[in-house]
Amino acid sequence: MKKRQLLNINTLNELALQLEIPYDFLIKMADRMDNNYYTFDKKLIKKNGKIKIRKFFEGNNNLKIIHRKINQLLDHINYPDSIQGGIVGKSIVTNASIHASRKYVANFDISNFFPSIDYRVVYRVYRFLKCSPDVARILTKFTTADAHLPQGFGTSPKVSGLVLFEVDMRLNKLLSRYGLKHSFWIDDLTISGDHSIKKFKNIICKIFQQSGFKLNHDKTEFTNSKQKQVCTGLTINYQPNADKAIRDKVRKELFLCKKFGVENFLNEHGYSIDKDKYLRSMAGKISFLYSINPKYLTYKKTFQEITT
Repeated sequence: MKKRQLLNINTLNELALQLEIPYDFLIKMADRMDNNYYTFDKKLIKKNGKIKIRKFFEGNNNLKIIHRKINQLLDHINYPDSIQGGIVGKSIVTNASIHASRKYVANFDISNFFPSIDYRVVYRVYRFLKCSPDVARILTKFTTADAHLPQGFGTSPKVSGLVLFEVDMRLNKLLSRYGLKHSFWIDDLTISGDHSIKKFKNIICKIFQQSGFKLNHDKTEFTNSKQKQVCTGLTINYQPNADKAIRDKVRKELFLCKKFGVENFLNEHGYSIDKDKYLRSMAGKISFLYSINPKYLTYKKTFQEITT
């Protein structure tokens, strides 16, 4: 896919052609944007076990089509390698690989990330990409809701990456001279290298504040190579890997299921879940492990033996 720095879309007709969507339909959808999505509350379980309620947005089928087309358009933008979340060809593994086997690792979290991105900021991003005012306005209409970047829209990860361009450039200018690398996975920032990172904490906070963001200090974490180091949920002291507790649990359950049978295992350990649902869950865990490292092919083979 040929990459470019800017969109350079001058008219709404040109936008319709690039999105491969009829012009009249595009305008009609934009004029009725408030009727094209709905909201719902979703419970999220935090690492400390506490439940947090987040407001999610979901488009109707027509809006989802438009979002897919906009995403395809944004896929042509040349995002820096430090913007990882939501980018084609990137994953939690590619993100974690940037920081594997480093002496120091620091993790930061941007508070209330999507709601803090105002629709005017999104509009300025499209203008920065050399879209005309009319094009920037209609793209902003399709990718924002309730006057901000909504959590749940398929376009939000890519648009948020564009919003972070300025912060990304400033961090690179600050950190690269010390051999430190950084990357974003949506609202998670990881910095790593062989130079202590703690002394940069205040200036990093200031960079985010000046761009309209606030870091969650409760989630800021500094670790060295003698401690457990993580990035986007993966351990990175050596090569990226799933947490040991997850690996051990899957390996143990596969062993017991193979030896005693799935139903006997479930009954013996008091599982209320039915066999089919348990196997689907186990298949998902194994696929996750295999996506991180091909060595977990042995888990897939054992699972196939159990289910055939």
